[in-house]
Amino acid sequence: MIPVLAAADPGGACNRLEQELGFVRAANGTMIFGDAPVLVVPTGHPPIGLMSLRLDHVAFRVPDADEVFAEFVARGARLDAGFTPDGPKDIPEFWEHGVRFVFFEGPEGWPFEFCAVTGVLPTTPPRGHSHYAIRTPELDRREHQLTALGARRIASHLLPGATSGVHVRFLRRGPFVFELFDEPATRPETPSGWIGLIDDGRLE
Repeated sequence: MIPVLAAADPGGACNRLEQELGFVRAANGTMIFGDAPVLVVPTGHPPIGLMSLRLDHVAFRVPDADEVFAEFVARGARLDAGFTPDGPKDIPEFWEHGVRFVFFEGPEGWPFEFCAVTGVLPTTPPRGHSHYAIRTPELDRREHQLTALGARRIASHLLPGATSGVHVRFLRRGPFVFELFDEPATRPETPSGWIGLIDDGRLE
């Protein structure tokens, strides 16, 4: 599944991804980080076959979040002020031994997450897909929607935050992982940003 980023200036967006966040150019607006493609399209022109599923952000797997933090800052990338304004953070509750992660401000302000799972084997592919994140107050409805597409829940957590905490659920569909969380939105929905996914058939 390929996440789709709609941008007012897709050419400029691709340039930023290449220069600041280490993406590699492929064909027709596709940018690749390790083994994870992203399709960049003009705002208002969704691609054929788009699965309209609004994403809050897309997360990419890295072996070392601190190393990526230093690398991307040196390239001129800016930290995302809404998630990790002071640099990498840890969530010990996720997966078996926790994760360390950092968010950068991507093209036109859309967030890109880079996360390292603590304690993974060195044979794990170094860079690629981690998860697609959906921010929603309707966790059950969104989970049902993903279940109808063949996903299944693999973990759930309650993290500190707000008055009742932040509820997080992880679902897997083939090699792809979705994160649902109910933290209140920090920006209005627009036609730009992470507008959905294209199912490219990779389910093994």
